[in-house]
Amino acid sequence: MNRLERQPWRHRLGTRLLLWTVGVTVLVLAAVILWSHFSVLDRLEVEARERAAFLAEGSADKIDAQLALLQGLVRGMALVLETQSLAVPFERLRVIQDEALRVYPQVYGMAVALLPELTPADWPASAPYVYRTPSGLGYLDLGAQEITYVGMDWFHLPRYLGRGAWSEPYEESTGVKMVTYSEPIQYRDASGSRFAGVVTVDIDLDWLDQVITALPVGIKGYGLIMTQRGTYLSHPMSALVFNESVFSIAEARADPALRTIGQRMVSGEPGLMEWVSWAQGEPSWLAWSPLATADWTVATVVSQAELQAEMRRLSQQDALVGLMGTLMLVLAIGLVARSITRPVQALSVAATTLASGNLEAPLPAPRGQDEVARLTAAFGTMRANLRRYIADLAETTAARERIHGELRIAHDIQMDLLPKTFAIFSGREDLDLFADMEPAREVGGDFYDFFLLDAQRLVIAIGDVSGKGVPAALFMAVTRSYLRAAFRADDDPGRALDRVNEDLAEGNDSCMFVTLFCAVVRLDDGGMSYANAGHNPPVVIDAQGHLDWIATPFGPAAAAIPGIRYTTGHYQLMPGAALLLYTDGVTEAMDRSDQLYGNERLARCLSTLAGVDSRATVGQLLADIRAHAAGAEQSDDITMLMLKRHAQSRDDREEYA
Repeated sequence: MNRLERQPWRHRLGTRLLLWTVGVTVLVLAAVILWSHFSVLDRLEVEARERAAFLAEGSADKIDAQLALLQGLVRGMALVLETQSLAVPFERLRVIQDEALRVYPQVYGMAVALLPELTPADWPASAPYVYRTPSGLGYLDLGAQEITYVGMDWFHLPRYLGRGAWSEPYEESTGVKMVTYSEPIQYRDASGSRFAGVVTVDIDLDWLDQVITALPVGIKGYGLIMTQRGTYLSHPMSALVFNESVFSIAEARADPALRTIGQRMVSGEPGLMEWVSWAQGEPSWLAWSPLATADWTVATVVSQAELQAEMRRLSQQDALVGLMGTLMLVLAIGLVARSITRPVQALSVAATTLASGNLEAPLPAPRGQDEVARLTAAFGTMRANLRRYIADLAETTAARERIHGELRIAHDIQMDLLPKTFAIFSGREDLDLFADMEPAREVGGDFYDFFLLDAQRLVIAIGDVSGKGVPAALFMAVTRSYLRAAFRADDDPGRALDRVNEDLAEGNDSCMFVTLFCAVVRLDDGGMSYANAGHNPPVVIDAQGHLDWIATPFGPAAAAIPGIRYTTGHYQLMPGAALLLYTDGVTEAMDRSDQLYGNERLARCLSTLAGVDSRATVGQLLADIRAHAAGAEQSDDITMLMLKRHAQSRDDREEYA
């Protein structure tokens, strides 16, 4: 291919690179914008809910703080009158009233109203009342009015409740909308305590409107205040204030859902819910919080339409920024693509040749210090490493195959060392013997053995060498040879283990050790002498399925310490009983969650196998261990040997007759 023929290829490569990059970028950008849209939408929605709840709670706290001050003022004046038995100079009382209205701008008026019969003689009025006027403070005596104040709600409610109380909202003849808080005064004399009158404070509801109007609830949001009866104290629709309640509106609209909402709002518990405002007619968040100082509820409504408008604005901004970024990216990629395509072509041809398996293919010489030059140098290094790796792999594979072959041979040799012929009791149907070993690796450190000393005595043994693999297998073979030689020299199991321990400990620089259990069983009557060098206690299963663990005598593992003396124990293997020898690979078999098979499960399995012959028992135990492991890798060699007396021999019958 000549120079002119290569130019279109480079052009197509640059175009494809540009198109792919732009396409992927646009997809990523669109995904980011969509993710940002929904993420911001969720965040704004949570923020709107939290804002509604926060504003309702904050407004309630703010109003509570002001009302608590006014309640404290009224209670203080009532306490002064009580402690001085109403004997407070009238002029001093008037000064306190005037000062209270100057200090608290939200107060419209303040009164001290006593029962006429308890009014001090030097007071010119029984119910002095100070209130605001456009020109300053006004004053009048409520006792001199045509309508007696004794029958007013703000007077008789504290009298009969025995505590401070808020009146229902009302409108003065002057057009001022207000609500009154009254605190009872108790008169104490020699006859006891009795109601004497009230101290009141009138709250101008314009102040509540100012607090609610100042809430940052957005253009379409609003706040409101209602009494415990659902009457509106403050609402953006001023015609509803004092004239309607949430329940009257629910009845007029035949809206049971609105009635339920009203009941929740006046229940005294705060709340938050999604709501379609009947006043604005659009989805909103409604939050409410009760006051601590009065039986009122403050509520805020935050519009979801404003939330959606804010979301659209943010999405448009994101899309515009993304479009500008994409255009700039297209320009940058076009410039970069032109600088890359030429050297990439040569590198592509060389890489294709290398991929076909030709490691001798020449590579273009790297030029400069840019990424393509470094990539070309990396290809050269990779080619050299591939050559070396292939050579090393061939050598390693040959060595591995050789090792595997030797391990297979070692496995066969080890298994050949173990006796496989279990029909050693010629002419006896009351005894049977079976053993099995499953190494965890190709070769293992467990072994079992059995052989006849004479026609009536059988030696059985089992062992577990420390460690695994080839070292353990070699140590196992040596141990088996020493054990057979020891029993041919001395038929006592304890002394035989003494000899084996001395032979193994001599020159044991590797500090390996082996646990051993060996026994000599008399075939005629089941008598057994045995010794244990640190091995798992064997178990005897009688004809009824009862288990007896042979735990004593017990000595340390062999080959570790020279000079140890092992004790010989004795046991009577009754007719119908079976003796099971096993290694710790049985009880320590683990499942996928590292749970051990354990002695308890071994005992449960054995108790169900009474009366079963040795081969079937060992097979059932292996199946139960595999079921417990449930496919987990075998962690240790598993070895078992069982000797069973199926029925009484003639000698036994004569002995136990």
